[in-house]
Amino acid sequence: MEKEIFKEIVGKLLELKLVEIRREIPPTTINDLYNYLMNVVLINNQIRDVNDASFLIMNIKVNRIYEYLNLKDVTDKSSDTLEHDLKYILEG
Repeated sequence: MEKEIFKEIVGKLLELKLVEIRREIPPTTINDLYNYLMNVVLINNQIRDVNDASFLIMNIKVNRIYEYLNLKDVTDKSSDTLEHDLKYILEG
């Protein structure tokens, strides 16, 4: 199977999963889902064909995405803690 067709199929699978996830977590984007797939799911797994891709993508759980987004949000904010703390103190 050509790479372009495979990429298109994986993109459609991600969009389909995003519809399901957005029912629970509305602000989720396709980039969030893609990052979760690359940074968490594919660490121990590998996609060889469309069956592997569909199995891994469709088995992504909403609560795992929620935990991943919370962790990402916390780690992003912790890098500039001093600035965040000063804003919090000044804003009351």
